[in-house]
Amino acid sequence: MKSFRMIKQDRIFCRIGVVCLLTLLLSFGSVLTACAQENAEVYYPEEPNPFMGNWAGRWSDEETVDPVITAQVISLGNDEYSIRLAPQLFMRARPMATIQVQAVDGVIRFDEAGYTGEIRGDSFTGTRHSDGEPYEMTRVVHVPPTLGAAPPENAIVLFDGSDFSAWTDASGWVITEDGAMMVTPDGKNIHTNQKFTDVQLHIEFRTPYQPHFSGQSRGNSGVFVHDEYEVQVLDSYGLPGYYDECGALYKVSAPYVNACLPPTQWQTYDITYHAPRFNDDGSVKTYPRMTVYHNGFVIQKEQEMRWITAWREGDRLQPPPSEPGSIVLQSHGGYYVQFRNVWIVEMDYNE
Repeated sequence: MKSFRMIKQDRIFCRIGVVCLLTLLLSFGSVLTACAQENAEVYYPEEPNPFMGNWAGRWSDEETVDPVITAQVISLGNDEYSIRLAPQLFMRARPMATIQVQAVDGVIRFDEAGYTGEIRGDSFTGTRHSDGEPYEMTRVVHVPPTLGAAPPENAIVLFDGSDFSAWTDASGWVITEDGAMMVTPDGKNIHTNQKFTDVQLHIEFRTPYQPHFSGQSRGNSGVFVHDEYEVQVLDSYGLPGYYDECGALYKVSAPYVNACLPPTQWQTYDITYHAPRFNDDGSVKTYPRMTVYHNGFVIQKEQEMRWITAWREGDRLQPPPSEPGSIVLQSHGGYYVQFRNVWIVEMDYNE
C-alpha cells in the first residue's frame, strides 16, 4: 500500500504530466498554425502572376461575325504558360487555339497555331495568320456578384472567420490571418454539427497557386450537402469543365460552363438543394435535385441526382439518404484550399 507521501507525489507528477501534455499540444498547435501560415504565403502570394488570368478584346472593326476574342493564360511554372484563345469567356465555346509558350525577360511572344501574340504589361496584342487581322485584349477581372454577401436574418452562420464552433473535429484545419479556414495535409473532412435537408448554401472558396501540379492535383477539395452530394472544388481554370472538374456534381453532371477564376482569387458557390422524398413503403418518390451558381453563372439547374457523387461505382449506387445530413468540406490530400463566409438557409419544401 502506498504511503500518503507517495500518493501525493504521484498526484504532483500526474499534474506535471498533464501540464506538459497540454503545453506540448498547444506548442504543436502553434507550430501547425505557423507552418500553415507560411504555406498560405507560398500558395497565396501577395503579388499575382503577371500574365495569368482572363483577357478579352476585339478584332479590328472589319470583323463582323465573331468580333470578340478572349484568352485564358494558365501558369505552368518555370515561366511557362498555356494560352487558350477562344471567342468568349465563361461559355462552352470551341477554342481557336491552345498554345504553350515561355516568357522571356518579362514578355510573352508566340507565333504558332495560326496566330501571333505578345503580352507586355496590361496589353495583349497579335494577328491572325489567315488574313492578317489584328486583335487587342486587356485584362478582365470578374468579381462574383455574391462575393462577400451578408447572411440574411434567417441564415445559420457556419463560419464567419472567428472559430470552428459550427463544425466537428477541425484538427488539421487552421484559420488564416485574414479570417479564412484552410485545410492542411493533417486535416480530415469536417462536418457541420447541425444536420439539414432542404437548404440554400452560400460559400466562398479559393484554390492555391500550384503551377507545377495538374488535373486532380491542383487545389482538390469539395463541398458536400446532405453528407453525400459533392460539388467539386478544384483549380480547373482554363480546362474544358468535365464531370470531375470544378463545378461538377462529381461524376453525375458536368457544369454547363467552366466558370472558374484563376487560382488565389476568391470564388463563390450558391447552392440550392432539395432532398429526396420517399413513398410510404420506403421507395424513392423523388430523387435529390441541385442548382448551383458558380461566380454568378448558373452551372447546374435543378439537376436530378439518381446516384451518389462518389468515386467508386459501388458507392455511387447506394440509395439516397433518408435522414438529415451535414454540410461537409473535404480534405483531399491537404491542398491548402481556403473557405470563408459560409452560411445556410433552411427551406420549406413544397411537394
